[in-house]
Amino acid sequence: MNRLFDNKIREYNGKSLRAETIYSFLDRSSLPEFERVRAMMERWIERLPQTHQRRAMANMRHRGRGSAKEDAQFKSAFFELFLHEFLVATGGIVRVEPDLNDLTPDFAVCEKTEVNGQMNYVVEASDIDLERGTKLERDWNERSAIDALNEIDSPSFFLVAEARGELESTPPKRGLKATFENLIKKANYEELLLKTNEPNFDFSELPAAAYTFSNWTIVGHLCPVTPENLEVGGDFVGVFSGDADSIDDIGRTRNRLYDKARRYKNVDNLIIALRCDDSNHRLKETLFGSQQLNFFTHNDPTETTELPAPYYSQKLDGFWFNSGGPQNDHVIGVATFYGVHPWSLDEVRAVFYPNPYVDKPMPKWTNSVTHAEYNNGEISIVEGVPVSSFLGDYEVIGHPFG
Repeated sequence: MNRLFDNKIREYNGKSLRAETIYSFLDRSSLPEFERVRAMMERWIERLPQTHQRRAMANMRHRGRGSAKEDAQFKSAFFELFLHEFLVATGGIVRVEPDLNDLTPDFAVCEKTEVNGQMNYVVEASDIDLERGTKLERDWNERSAIDALNEIDSPSFFLVAEARGELESTPPKRGLKATFENLIKKANYEELLLKTNEPNFDFSELPAAAYTFSNWTIVGHLCPVTPENLEVGGDFVGVFSGDADSIDDIGRTRNRLYDKARRYKNVDNLIIALRCDDSNHRLKETLFGSQQLNFFTHNDPTETTELPAPYYSQKLDGFWFNSGGPQNDHVIGVATFYGVHPWSLDEVRAVFYPNPYVDKPMPKWTNSVTHAEYNNGEISIVEGVPVSSFLGDYEVIGHPFG
């Protein structure tokens, strides 16, 4: 029988590296809680049709610590595995990648209902929070650099680090580490501890060093570990921050929805399932139209009359409704799943948004989980049962990171 994880002796009992895939960590961890995760995933794969088991494993497995692309692939594949388990657990007869007019959506489901016979619907999955392309690789390179710094043995000091620029490739480990190892050699623990306890202590007075590789620079200030934590241990990089990229969560989410809707425009009763790492508080704008700020100014700069107050209005650019009226009526709902990770499925939160412009039956589970209801143009969120209540063989375990 093919297995996702090899049956081997595992000896590593630490936490995950920053630049390490989820699969890599699960495959090498000896901790019993992650043995349970591996066993759970093996059971879930066995419940897939045999023709799809090998493909699911191929999309998750790899050698070594892996890459950013392989980690993204694992997350997408695990989300589909999770959705299969969820749809089966909610009482549906699930077909995986059915052939529907030369299209192969992720799932087609037949759900028995107490009235009206059967509810047939199609589910297509998409990732919202996964970065793509070069941004994904740059983040991975930066995480690899932090892993290298955390190899520095420094029980008395930790580093508050800040990075600027874009890291196109992994920097040489030796030069990166040497920069901050030299900083430690020159530091006096007792003097720095006294300095940090002074009433007017200025953080900028702490010893600092910078390392530059191509157009990427990391600057680090050396901080003394407090006496009570000297025996605790931990990572050398105690605090890290990097360039913050602005994220157009409305545009990105809407584009993913339109991509799926166009591809399956001839498939009726489509539900688009979105995997989101963070709660998307602007999904209302994604579906119904984004908000724009309207304000007034005088054409004549000498004019002093009072102007109307600024106000927000809704643009006609939503997925459900835009300038052409209701759209995508073959999509009966959007299901968002937040925090889908193998080790913390008890924390997964689902919110279902039915399409208010279609009059079609909905699967029973969409009214059981947290869902949106519409009344006179207002949206209210009705709390439902936890997603984990559908996953009968899942065991609550710890978190591998942090």
